Amino acid sequence: MDTFLTIIGVLGLGALVIAAYVFANAAKRYVNGDTLRSEMEAMESDLSPYRHWEERTTRDRRQNSGPVQFPLNVNGVVIEFDRRRGDRRRAA
Repeated sequence: MDTFLTIIGVLGLGALVIAAYVFANAAKRYVNGDTLRSEMEAMESDLSPYRHWEERTTRDRRQNSGPVQFPLNVNGVVIEFDRRRGDRRRAA
């Protein structure tokens, strides 16, 4: 009997969680007036963080560059030496 009541309790809690999720989604759509179609269109826009990423080209932008020689001038700032040491230093 205890097992049966435990199973009913777990199923009841699961139903409560599902009902809360459905209610929250319905309330969100009711408040902002969106439909599922307009949500999907918003996700496809260029401003959406969920837009599809473009595939990277096979040509790597660092393909032809050699090792960096110091001192280095970047945007008018002179960098005297490389401050990365040990494991953080990438292999040339």
